[in-house]
Amino acid sequence: MKKKGSMTVAMSILLLVLLSLITVSIQSSRTACARAQAVNSIDTGLYSLFSEYDKELLEKYNLFFLDASYQTGSLQIAQVLNHLEDYMKPVLGSGLTKCAVQICAADGFRIASDKNGAAVKKQIVRYMKENLGNSGIETLLKKTEEEKEVLEKQENIKNGGMEEINPELTAPMPEISETNNPLEIIKSFKKNGFISFVLPDGVDISEKTVDLSALLSKRERQQGVGEFPELETEEGFADKVFIQEYAFEKFKSFTDRMETPLSYEIEYLLGGKGSDRENLSSVVKKLILLREISNVAFLYTNPEKRGEIAACASALSFLLLVPEGMTFVQGVLAAGWAYIESIADVKILLSGGRVPLVKSSDSWNTQLSNLKGNVDNHGGKGAEYEEYLRILLTSLPEEKLVLRIMDMIELNLRQEEGRESFLFDACIDTIAVSFQLAGPDNRLWQAERIYSYDM
Repeated sequence: MKKKGSMTVAMSILLLVLLSLITVSIQSSRTACARAQAVNSIDTGLYSLFSEYDKELLEKYNLFFLDASYQTGSLQIAQVLNHLEDYMKPVLGSGLTKCAVQICAADGFRIASDKNGAAVKKQIVRYMKENLGNSGIETLLKKTEEEKEVLEKQENIKNGGMEEINPELTAPMPEISETNNPLEIIKSFKKNGFISFVLPDGVDISEKTVDLSALLSKRERQQGVGEFPELETEEGFADKVFIQEYAFEKFKSFTDRMETPLSYEIEYLLGGKGSDRENLSSVVKKLILLREISNVAFLYTNPEKRGEIAACASALSFLLLVPEGMTFVQGVLAAGWAYIESIADVKILLSGGRVPLVKSSDSWNTQLSNLKGNVDNHGGKGAEYEEYLRILLTSLPEEKLVLRIMDMIELNLRQEEGRESFLFDACIDTIAVSFQLAGPDNRLWQAERIYSYDM
C-alpha cells in the first residue's frame, strides 16, 4: 500500500505540473491570438476606412482621396477616427479573445492641397504615365521639344530685325490712299480691341462667372499635420508635360463649348480669372503675341513681303509728304501687318481651323494693300487651337497649373447633388495613427500605423 500511495502522490505532482504547463500554454496562445487579432483589426480598420474614397473623384478624374469633411465643408478628423474605430470593433469583438480600443489618435495626415497640391500632382503624373505608355511619352516629349526649338528660332529672327529696302528705289503701292492707309487701319484695330475681331461669326462669348474667393487657389486653405518623407519622390523632367496632357483629357476649351460652371476651362487654367470673358480675352491676347513672333519672323525673311512693305512705305511717303523716316516706317508696317495677320490666325483657330507654327506664302492670309479685307481661310494645315493652348501652358508655373486644375475639379464636383460643399483641402490621402488596445488579463498593447493611397 505504501508503494501504491507513493505512486499516487507522484502522479498527482506530475499531473499538477502538466496542468500548469497546459494552462500557461493556453494562456500564451490566448495572448498571441489576441495580439494577432488586435493587429488584424488595425489593418482591417484602415483598409476599410480608405475604402470610403470619393468615388466621383476617382471615376471622373482618376484621383484617390478620402473626403474627410463628410459633406460639412470642413475637415473632420475626429469623425475619421470614429469611422476607423467602428471598422475595428467587429474584428476585436470576434472569437474567444475579445479586445478593445482604448486610444485611437491621429499623429498626422496629408491633405490634397498640402505643398500646393503635391499629392494631387503625384497621382496625376502616375496616372498619365500608365495611360500614355512609353511610346506615347516619347512622342509627346519629342513634339514639345520641337515646338520649343521652332519658337526660339523665330524669337531670334524677330530680335535680329528686318533688312530694310530703300523706299525711294521702290515703286509705290498703288492701292494706298487716304481712305486705305495701313497705318491708320492698324491704329484702329489696336484702339478698338481684339476680341470682336477674332470671334467666329455667329458665336457669342460665354458670360459665366465664379467667385474667385471660393476657389482653392485663392482662399485660405486648411492644412495637414506632420511630414511624410517616405512618400516623397523626385520630380521628373517630364512631369509638367504629363500634367498638361491630363488637363486636356479632363477639361474643355472654347471650341468645345461645354455646359460647366465655367465653359472655358482650359482658358481658366491659363488666365486664372473669374469669368469666361476675361479668361478668353487673356488667352487671345497671349495667342496674338505668340503668332506675332512667327508672323514678324516670316515678314523679315520673305523677300516678296519685304518688297510689299517697302512699296507701301514709298506710297505713304507721297501720301503724307514726309519722305524722311520712311525707312523706319517699314518696321512699323511690318509689326502692324504681323499684328493684323495674328488676329486673322486666332480667328481661324477659334473657328476650329489650323494655323502652322511657321508661316509660308501659301498660309499667309492678309494683304497689306487691303488690311480690312475679310479672311475666309479656315486653315487646312498646321496646329489646332488646343495645340496652341498646350504651347501657352508650357510657360505657366507647374504649381499654379496644379492648383487651378484643382479649382476646376472643385467647381465641377460641386454641381452634383449633395456635393455643394466639396473642398480639396478637406480630402486626405495619408494618415498616421497611434493605437492603444486592451487585451485579455488587462494587457495593453501600443501600435503605430501609416496608411496611404500612395503606398
